[in-house]
Amino acid sequence: MVTIRDVAVHSEVSPMTVSRVVNGAASVHPETRKKVEASIQTLGYVAATPQRTPARRSSHTIALVVPDIAASFFQKIITGVERAADAKGYRVIICNTNTDTTREQRYLKDLLIRRVDGVIIAPVSDASRATLMHLRSQQTPFVLIDRGVPDFEADIMQTDNVNGALQLTKHLIQQGHTRIAYISGDSRISVTRDRLYGYRMGLDMAGIRFDSSIVRELNGSCLHNGFVAAHDLLNHPDRPTAIFASNSDTAIGVIRACREQGVTIPQDIALVCFDDLEHADTIFPYLTVVEQPTQHMGQLAVERLHERCTQSVDAVVHHLLQPRLIVRTSCGMLCQS
Repeated sequence: MVTIRDVAVHSEVSPMTVSRVVNGAASVHPETRKKVEASIQTLGYVAATPQRTPARRSSHTIALVVPDIAASFFQKIITGVERAADAKGYRVIICNTNTDTTREQRYLKDLLIRRVDGVIIAPVSDASRATLMHLRSQQTPFVLIDRGVPDFEADIMQTDNVNGALQLTKHLIQQGHTRIAYISGDSRISVTRDRLYGYRMGLDMAGIRFDSSIVRELNGSCLHNGFVAAHDLLNHPDRPTAIFASNSDTAIGVIRACREQGVTIPQDIALVCFDDLEHADTIFPYLTVVEQPTQHMGQLAVERLHERCTQSVDAVVHHLLQPRLIVRTSCGMLCQS
């Protein structure tokens, strides 16, 4: 059977890009879309559908499994899930994997023993695939939220990370920036790859050469490592005029590094951030961001999980929610610097 990975290899793109094409996402470069569609036609790929979930006695309990309960992003998702679950008569068990796949496996094993009605899960990373396969084999309804894993088709509710990163990159370019550094998260997480893809797409559309010397990938603490990465970029012999932080913790690290080096935002360097910070409109510098509809994402995940729990549904739903660009004062016109 031809898989998404087979199509990705044939068309020389990532599995997530193939998934976006299959699900009709708008944020795919037209040439890339044509290439993927040609590979699908050549290989005869047909999207798989999961098994129907048999009816069983309801426990009126669902679980939400997230990698970092302390992150404001996931706190907002929790709020959305709890509100929607309460409206449908579900109790919610919240599990924090702390970005640990072993812990993730233990939680899911325990949830299966408890016979929860279903699970909403933000996988730790690509390494979560085996755990998700086991969950599916137990015929427990589940929905992915925020991120997916390669070669694993399932209902997923997530932000259009490619389009969000594209919007931020285009905004910086419109302000006159061409030396735009990018501080990325862990590349083993699908949203990280999507944001990098959107950043590179924005550069490519503007005819700006991608420069790997001003791209940094972080593992571990985004706040601390963002601080270290920003220090390094600020000391680059051909220092960038703008920094794109791929998440809010990284942005805070960048701000701290700039203050320590006496670099002023936006006069000396511009800064944008994927995802809004708590009270970002009251913290200086006032960050330009793309805001994710996190609570709505949680609500949609509950609604889809409820359908899985109460109906025989086959079709896989891939819901891409559009982020909103919020322009503040952290990336003023380059000519004003």
